[in-house]
Amino acid sequence: MRRYIAFIILLLSSWNVFAAEGNTSPTFQLSGDVSLLSHYVEYGLSQSDKSPALQGSFWFNFGPQFRLGLWGSNTNFEHSDDHFNLRLNADIKVSFSTATHLIITYSKSQYYNGGDHNGDLLGGHFHFGDYRILYDTNSNWEATDHRSTRYAFGKLTNVFGSWKWDNEIGYNTPDVDNINPYFDLRTGLGTKWGVIFFEGSVTGTSESSQFNGAGDVFFILSASTEL
Repeated sequence: MRRYIAFIILLLSSWNVFAAEGNTSPTFQLSGDVSLLSHYVEYGLSQSDKSPALQGSFWFNFGPQFRLGLWGSNTNFEHSDDHFNLRLNADIKVSFSTATHLIITYSKSQYYNGGDHNGDLLGGHFHFGDYRILYDTNSNWEATDHRSTRYAFGKLTNVFGSWKWDNEIGYNTPDVDNINPYFDLRTGLGTKWGVIFFEGSVTGTSESSQFNGAGDVFFILSASTEL
C-alpha cells in the first residue's frame, strides 16, 4: 500500500512541476486504439484460454507528460468468472532527450463478474532509442493474492523497409511457494497496411509445465488501429 501512496504523491508532484512550465500547458486531447487478437497472452501467460480477444483503450491527455485512460479486454480463465478486464490507467512521462524518456505507470485492474484477479499494477518503463527496460509489479498475480515482479528488456527494429520486429524478454518472480521464477519471451513481426497494423508474434515461458498449458508456446495474429 505504501508504494501506491508514494506513486500518487509523485504523480501529483510531477503534475505541479509540469503545469508550471510554459511549454507543457494541458492540451486535453483524446486518443485511443482498438485491437483484435487471435489469442490474448500477457507476459507469456494466456489470459483468454486460447480464444480471440477484442481490446480497446482511450486516453485523456493533459499535455505531453500526464494522461489518464481506460483499457479493456475480454478474458477467460479456467475455474473463474472473470470474463472482462477493465483498467483505470495513469501515466507520467519524464523526457530526458528526444530519444530518451521514462514512463511511470499505474493501473487499477478490475475484473467482471468474479473479481478473482483484481489488483494494482505499478511500473517504470525506461526507453532509450529503440531499446526499453521495464519494471512492473502486480499485487494479485494470476488470482493468487500474492505479488509478482517482472524485469524486462526489449528492442524494436526496422526491417524490410516498413516492417517492425519487436523482441522482449522478461524475468518474473511471483511470491508464490509452488511457482518458480521464470522467463517469458516474445517476438513479433508486423507492418502497417493503410491505417491497420498487422502483426504475427510468438510467445513462450521457460517453466511452461507449472502453468497447466497457460504458459506454452503460442502463435498470435493481431490487427490494431488508432482511433
